[in-house]
Amino acid sequence: MQFDKETQTRILRVAGERVGGDDIAEVDKRIAQIMDMHPEFDATWEMGDMALYPQEIEGKVMNPFVHTVWHVMVDKQIQDEAPEFVAQTYNRLIDGGLDKHEALHAIMGVYADLYYGNFRKGDSFSNLDYESKLEQLSVSQESASE
Repeated sequence: MQFDKETQTRILRVAGERVGGDDIAEVDKRIAQIMDMHPEFDATWEMGDMALYPQEIEGKVMNPFVHTVWHVMVDKQIQDEAPEFVAQTYNRLIDGGLDKHEALHAIMGVYADLYYGNFRKGDSFSNLDYESKLEQLSVSQESASE
């Protein structure tokens, strides 16, 4: 999944299907599940293309589109165990006491920071850096950041 017009259209379509009670294609069920994890975004999806811009939601400025894409990307890494260390980190955080959504958000934060940092510098994404940063994640850090 990428940050492009096709993905924007897809996410908005899934949001509409979800609200309308329509059948959601198997390939889009991951997006719908993520939307179920974030009911605070529901009103935003109803805004159509405006949902693609940062919004104030529950006192925080965030971009529901970008957040959903990060969720899909990291969730896919965990489900596919590719790279394997992402699933291992996820399981370690859960075994340490984080719930599944908190663990997913912790990994998403690392992935997004590396992605944006490398993008700004024109560098390619480094799985070695990703693995190193994930090894440093601890349950106590994530519990403190909530």
